[in-house]
Amino acid sequence: MNLTISAIQPEQCSGALNSIEIVVLATLNTILALVSTVGNALVLLAIYRVPSQKTVSNAFLASLGVADFSVGVIMNPLWVYKSVLNIWQSDNIISTVIEVVAMQTVVATSLSLCAVSLDRYIAVTNIRHNEILTCNRVRTVIISIWIFSVIFASLRLVVTDPFELPKLWIAATTITVILPCLVISICYFYMVKAARVQIKRITKNEAFSVNGDEAVAQLKNSKAVFTVGIVVGVFLVCWTPSLVISFVQFFCNDPCKRTKLNGYWFWGALAEFSNSAFNPFIYCMRMRDFRKAVKRVLFTFSITQFVFGPANSECCS
Repeated sequence: MNLTISAIQPEQCSGALNSIEIVVLATLNTILALVSTVGNALVLLAIYRVPSQKTVSNAFLASLGVADFSVGVIMNPLWVYKSVLNIWQSDNIISTVIEVVAMQTVVATSLSLCAVSLDRYIAVTNIRHNEILTCNRVRTVIISIWIFSVIFASLRLVVTDPFELPKLWIAATTITVILPCLVISICYFYMVKAARVQIKRITKNEAFSVNGDEAVAQLKNSKAVFTVGIVVGVFLVCWTPSLVISFVQFFCNDPCKRTKLNGYWFWGALAEFSNSAFNPFIYCMRMRDFRKAVKRVLFTFSITQFVFGPANSECCS
């Protein structure tokens, strides 16, 4: 995500953070780590423990939840460590490890979002949704997403020249963010179009062939469409700073200025990974079934703690 230079004047050509920035970044990353870990853990538990949430569509949300959970457990703590030690050079081993894991997480997140959008598109526009997206096909797609994310992230181990890294980040952004978001945007356009038609039909009672259960299902799909839109919109907003930094570094001809931009990557990463903390709350605010499932998980956990106590709850689970 950044680059370094063997500068003649290292004090002037440095991406190092000052003490205030270190404290702020470490604090915010710690908060985001807690929020992302707890929020996404609840989402994953809701899908795993509540039978009504074990659907084909939620398998893609679970994949996204795992990616977001890994951000809170791995990425945010690593950035706290990197900020506290003020590691801004890209040739540092810690930077390399962080960038590999970061790229893998971003690829898994963006492609999982793409899969969620395609799933909603098929659900809204095709009545044969369950026939098209079988369990085996969904499982294959999710496994492929994670294998590809690991392989793609490994490219960072091949590209070691600091001045070539901006090219890698732009290529990575294009392949793993821009192209998936283009697919998502196309799907979303047709989903919104189809959802509006369905809502009008149900509201005006023009669809005599649509029974009550089908009407409820269509309304849920329509709401899910807009929820996906919010998730994707937040993802794009959070990713914009990193994209801007990549292009500025790539087109900057002054090596010293390009090196100074390394410090901005700390803030770009903070914005980028904050997306993982937002998603669980978007699900809970927008999707009633998820709210109920999360409350059920919390209620079950509370009862278990009350009955068995903190010491025995683990062995009885």
